[in-house]
Amino acid sequence: MQLCVRHITCYAYPAAVRDSYNELRLMPVSDNNQTCRSFELDVEPKARIFSYELPTGTVHHFNIRAPHNALTVRAYSEVTTHVQDPFIGLQMHEDDSAFYAREGVRQRFYDYLSPTRLVPLTPETDRIAQLARRQAGGPATATFLIALIRLLHRVLEYAPGSTQIDTPIQQVLKQKRGVCQDFTHLMLAICRRQRIPSRYVSGYIYTGHGTKERGWSEEKHLIGGDVMHAWVECLLPDGAWHGFDPTNNLVVNGHYIKVHHGRDYSDVSPIRGVYHGPADHRMETSVQVWLEEEG
Repeated sequence: MQLCVRHITCYAYPAAVRDSYNELRLMPVSDNNQTCRSFELDVEPKARIFSYELPTGTVHHFNIRAPHNALTVRAYSEVTTHVQDPFIGLQMHEDDSAFYAREGVRQRFYDYLSPTRLVPLTPETDRIAQLARRQAGGPATATFLIALIRLLHRVLEYAPGSTQIDTPIQQVLKQKRGVCQDFTHLMLAICRRQRIPSRYVSGYIYTGHGTKERGWSEEKHLIGGDVMHAWVECLLPDGAWHGFDPTNNLVVNGHYIKVHHGRDYSDVSPIRGVYHGPADHRMETSVQVWLEEEG
């Protein structure tokens, strides 16, 4: 799919601020599943923008020393996604638990097996894992993960404004509602408790016409097209990372654009910064994703 993304974030301050230093994680990656054909980044007030590469994605950064009452960040991307059938490569029938018991796997992917502040590995999640395994109908890890996203999608309500960035997953479990970030953090906690290396992914999803996915019979209304989306990537025994979206109950396909991955949201925050001035501010974000031919 040929997709375009426009992501605009505006900050307004009650009084002038200065010495603003910012990091941006907004540029889509290029990998086996997608190609970022172009990326444009602009900030107002004008500033010189620098960048550096990490194994997890590209980071841009800039600073504005002069006093200013507002800050606007505009990012525009053109991306080609290559995933035709997300189920290709998923082993659905064999017991692959021996792969996750290997010492080399545990050592190499230690960061994606360990707890974080936002993803504590609490026993409360074991009951969900046990239920998903019973519903999986097979021993393969991919089968378990598909059952897990189906279960989370069913028991959790997508409710914008019901949580904050640092809402504990125990509260999400109790209130049974949240946003894509909460669905993702909860799934990470479950997977890591099950010794499945898993990581947080930030990006975008095209929702223009919905999609029919193999394994689900009816057309789905996709969530997350008007904000930056989040999902989980899990390491499977084929040695590749595969995406699973519990918010939409989907194996990640060509509608998804990956930007960054990390241990949790704190590693992939799209805009992060500090400045001198009043802490109070107003932020507005607009995200649009469309097919290139729709222009």
